[in-house]
Amino acid sequence: MQRHAGWETALHDYLAALSGAVFVWGRLDCALFAAGAVEAMTGVDPAADFRGRYSTPNGAVRALRRYGAGTLEATIAARFGEIRTAFARRGDLVLVDGMVGVCVGADAVFIGETDGEAGLVRFPRTSWQKAWAVG
Repeated sequence: MQRHAGWETALHDYLAALSGAVFVWGRLDCALFAAGAVEAMTGVDPAADFRGRYSTPNGAVRALRRYGAGTLEATIAARFGEIRTAFARRGDLVLVDGMVGVCVGADAVFIGETDGEAGLVRFPRTSWQKAWAVG
């Protein structure tokens, strides 16, 4: 999987379109949000096997066991090469407290809510626990 020409603009447009978006299991949860970013940059949807197969937290766990590598972290690790968080670059995937997000520089963005406002939530690099290279 490689990033295509124009991936930076595609990632920007994808993230901008999600300003104010609401977290919904099986439609726009952290895994599908991150997979959408990967698809925007590469044209490949790493979550194609999961889309439409769950709509609850328990359903997500079952889908990861059935179609993935058992857990979110293991499933990501099976599809992307792990890198040190210090080496993550824009567009790479990062893990914070069991959630997957997208590196945008010194921060990573995740789908969620801050102060009652739905949309993209930022976490600084110092809070990242793992990172995986995309392309």
